[in-house]
Amino acid sequence: MLIIVLLKGVPARTTQVAQVGGVLNREAMDLVLNPHDSKAVEAADYIKRKVGGKVVALTMGPDMKLIPLMKPLFSAEVTGVDEEYVLSDRKMAGSDTLATSYAVSLGVKKLVERHTAPIDALAATISRSGYSDPVMSKARELYGANLLPNRVYSELPSVTDSLVRRFSEGVITSEEAQAELREVKETLSRFVIVSGIKTTDGETGSVGPQVAEGVSELLGKVVPHATYVEDLDVDQEGRTVVSSRRIGRLVQTLEMDLPALLTISTEYEPREPAASFQPLARYNSYMGKVAQAQKWTADDLGADPKRLGLAGSPTIVGAGIDVGKPPVQKFVNRSLVFLKPVQQLESDGKKYGPFERGQLAADVPQSLIDRLRAEGAVGPFGYDLLCGELLA
Repeated sequence: MLIIVLLKGVPARTTQVAQVGGVLNREAMDLVLNPHDSKAVEAADYIKRKVGGKVVALTMGPDMKLIPLMKPLFSAEVTGVDEEYVLSDRKMAGSDTLATSYAVSLGVKKLVERHTAPIDALAATISRSGYSDPVMSKARELYGANLLPNRVYSELPSVTDSLVRRFSEGVITSEEAQAELREVKETLSRFVIVSGIKTTDGETGSVGPQVAEGVSELLGKVVPHATYVEDLDVDQEGRTVVSSRRIGRLVQTLEMDLPALLTISTEYEPREPAASFQPLARYNSYMGKVAQAQKWTADDLGADPKRLGLAGSPTIVGAGIDVGKPPVQKFVNRSLVFLKPVQQLESDGKKYGPFERGQLAADVPQSLIDRLRAEGAVGPFGYDLLCGELLA
């Protein structure tokens, strides 16, 4: 089973906008992983320990910021994530929830294809070769790339009945091996996507359900979703997921066929799988971890540029608020503000700035103020600045 965890890097302290229209300049910010996503990682970890599979983390944003943030997740919780993928491209910058969901849906589709294609390749080798040596060689290659589950091929001493081993020993025929591989491919198509209930920089809670809709569109089949999940479980064969959520004073229980998407509530507490599930989980899991995150661009995804970034974002966002700074009062024609951006200044061994247009100049020494006023960089807070801030 593929267990795909959706993650997001959010500003550590501020939601300062880079330009009118509400576009966050994430490359210039200190980012942290969205706190709500930790519950999604816990849910993914439980599912893997219950039925096995691979936990794959998928995120979108500037790769130079997100890859270091995601690295600790390889050892997060009990087993941690197994692989990480970052969707990063200038074409995706400025995406609202709709454009983000489109890109992430393409990422999910590519992940599924990345894991089903090796099954087809191995089946073709079995059909073509008629003997075991090429099959064994191909299986080793794909297993080393972390693309075959232990049930197909394994080098673990505890897994002695993998498909490739039984085929090489003549226990099963070529036709029987290919039939089993079709079952494995079907299992991979029953993936589960988990995400946090919302992000701290958006608070919409809409990306998860929109991804379910996007994946449904791309795969041509309905991918159901449940939001605000407080408890979940999967059946032993990995065919259905049962989730519970609280709506007012009611508790709603939903049973969904996989594939499906779940957004995990902050109230979620993972179960502890029984020890009897360990052999099955090991059998369905993969070789190990690929500890280097992989970057996918818009071209890698085959994305339509018109559905990405600002071009694909119908949402209009107002000005952001710098959370963490004290409230500021500015009086028209009385308060001194910067009339244009000014780089860092130094006076008497102390550094000030940098400053943005419209920012108060209250804490700057008078000697610097006089110089800046003479240069036209500082002046009274006028109606033009006031109107600009209101209209932004």
